[in-house]
Amino acid sequence: MLLNSFLNNVWLATGLWAIFYLIDYVLTLKAARMYHAGVSKHFTFAGGYELNPVFKEDIAGLRRFSFRFWLLLFFFGGLLLILHSLDVPELFAFVWGTLVCTQMAIHLRHIRNLTIFHYARDSNGMSGRIEYEHWLSLRLSSIELFSFSVLFLFLFLLWGNLFILGGAVGCLSLALRHLLDSTKERKTFLQSKP
Repeated sequence: MLLNSFLNNVWLATGLWAIFYLIDYVLTLKAARMYHAGVSKHFTFAGGYELNPVFKEDIAGLRRFSFRFWLLLFFFGGLLLILHSLDVPELFAFVWGTLVCTQMAIHLRHIRNLTIFHYARDSNGMSGRIEYEHWLSLRLSSIELFSFSVLFLFLFLLWGNLFILGGAVGCLSLALRHLLDSTKERKTFLQSKP
């Protein structure tokens, strides 16, 4: 089974996650560039395009190099290496599933956003303008990630694989974080309105 090949080879597993993580940053940067280059005539994202506060400044500045990105890449890569060395394969499978499956859900969102931005750039199939408050962007992200969590949980119940359970927990964790941030920002937004 392909999954076992990754779970039995820490370098292959860590490398795959690192590639997903790198592609996530590249796709986020690509979408942010498209947004600044003309998509904003149809969409406005109050608070910026990036939802992760860790990378908000880097993405807003369209920075190709992000010290924070590399720091987190090495931190989580190191964490995977340490967990694998503990010789508790179930724990490694769960944590690796948390990281990889969450990235898979985020990549699907990137594909959707890039497709929408591609058509929006030339007003192809759309007109008008939509403005998203930052709290709403976070809320929509939370709902989407919660949906992926339910999907991964269903797959776990079918197959009982800890990698997939990790994906369910990872997506649920990020969904709850975005929900809490959304609730907090919405409250601030409503208090600032006259």
